[in-house]
Amino acid sequence: MRASTLLNRLLCLPKATVRDVDIADDRVRVGVRPQRRRMQCPHCDYSTLHRYDTREVDSAWRHLDLGGRVCVLTMRRRRLRCPEHGVLVEAVDFARLGSGFTRDFEDLVVWLATKTDKTTAATFCRIVWRTVGAMCSRVAADKLDPDRFAGLVNIGVDKISWRKHHKYLTLVSDHETGTIV
Repeated sequence: MRASTLLNRLLCLPKATVRDVDIADDRVRVGVRPQRRRMQCPHCDYSTLHRYDTREVDSAWRHLDLGGRVCVLTMRRRRLRCPEHGVLVEAVDFARLGSGFTRDFEDLVVWLATKTDKTTAATFCRIVWRTVGAMCSRVAADKLDPDRFAGLVNIGVDKISWRKHHKYLTLVSDHETGTIV
């Protein structure tokens, strides 16, 4: 089995193929290329085979660490002309729009943020503290259903505190179904 195929399986990158690998002191730089020829607009469902051009610089995303080293994915992205949004770089399946991190890395950081405080999650993942909050916002916008409050009319609100009034929990319930919103 070729090393690039093995690394492709190890990284679990959807619709991307490993092009080259460069290992420097504490970093692993993995060059990837898209497997598909059709490009997707990052804002809508428009896709095309026709390339506007290719960017002159590589885009980079931080991925899960490999063997204790920071792993960075790089890719020379193509640009397309969307009829609705104009000229944009193509969307990639392994990262969210506007993020410098892969979905796997963001999901790990957000999971850690649910188990511990932001400072510990940031230190463990070797990122800046403010980045944890931005990741939480992106993942919540991606995962939560935007229609979860549709039809919500009768609600009940209850708030409790613990640890000498330093920790608070607010519960919102739907009186129609008896579930926690």
